[in-house]
Amino acid sequence: MPYSRLPLDQFKSLFPAFSTLAEEPYAAWATKAEARVGESYGDEQQDATVLLTAHLLAINGVGLAPGTGTLAATGATSFKSGTFSATLSDSVVAQRAQGGYAATVWGQQFAETQRRLFGGPRLIGSIGTPC
Repeated sequence: MPYSRLPLDQFKSLFPAFSTLAEEPYAAWATKAEARVGESYGDEQQDATVLLTAHLLAINGVGLAPGTGTLAATGATSFKSGTFSATLSDSVVAQRAQGGYAATVWGQQFAETQRRLFGGPRLIGSIGTPC
């Protein structure tokens, strides 16, 4: 199936945490994700692109809706509104500290797709004498 960008309303249906996301930032971050995910992903290109888009939006704090669903995605284990108070999960904080795709659940899913498609042994070094 050839890749086509999901309309914003479908993206929001898949990722409710982005309910406040507007068309312009969605298009900008989706374009960045599309540049990184190409045809080499084959049948996984669509899923990989939307996961990477969600990851990029989240790490840049774009379009995330306020609410407990978003707080859970950010690692909050408790929340208090009056004179704000929040407790963050140690495991989520540790993942975020590592950076990269481990920083969000969508990035972790994207990385899993990459491992599944492109994982395996990698050769490092030369295999012959240089010219």
